[in-house]
Amino acid sequence: MFTPKRKTWYERQKRRKSLPFLRLIDRSFPFRFVLASIISLVLLATVNRFETCRAKNYSSNCVLFDSLSIISVNNVEAFSIVTAALIYILEGGRRKQQEHKEEMELLMEAKEMGAVISLSRIRALESLSEDGLWLDGFDLQGANLEQLDVPHTRWRGTNFAKTVLKGANFHQTDLIGANFSDADLTGANLTGADLTDADLTRANLTDANLTGANLTRTTLTDTNLTRTKLEQTISKKD
Repeated sequence: MFTPKRKTWYERQKRRKSLPFLRLIDRSFPFRFVLASIISLVLLATVNRFETCRAKNYSSNCVLFDSLSIISVNNVEAFSIVTAALIYILEGGRRKQQEHKEEMELLMEAKEMGAVISLSRIRALESLSEDGLWLDGFDLQGANLEQLDVPHTRWRGTNFAKTVLKGANFHQTDLIGANFSDADLTGANLTGADLTDADLTRANLTDANLTGANLTRTTLTDTNLTRTKLEQTISKKD
């Protein structure tokens, strides 16, 4: 089974959901607010005690002396700023989820409009795949995805038919069952990629690098393999 080398955002999120405390942080804004407020109060109290003790040459009773001095008008602004900053940090996961939603909507809109060239689509695809979201079965037929950079990701059954993928980076990518028929993969990096059951019929692989790729049951009918590197490729028998 294909597994990326590093932990992705999605895998880290799945781990967070298994921990009740972190799950509560993600789901409850009141809890995030209370937690941020407590942390802010502790930080401001620590800074206040440090300044007080320094002014008193770190006398033995300075830590407990006048401990309520932190509650003052002068500290309200600092407390608000620190609390807001902590809430922003604690809501990082929710912002990322919203970002993924917007990227998926962008991809669907580009498909519906029939857009061929779209740099924002390439960035969206790279962002989603880098964060560990699988794009299995996605339809990218006829799109221009030149220089697409998605190593160590998963695209099982994705439709790349007639897609321009010049110079694309699919290093150690899971491409099981993907359709690359009539695709332009000139100069693409497919080293270590899993192309089991993939369809490369009439694809242009000129100067492409397939070193160490898994070509088990890969269809290579009328494929252009001019100067294609095929060293150490794998082709298992059924």
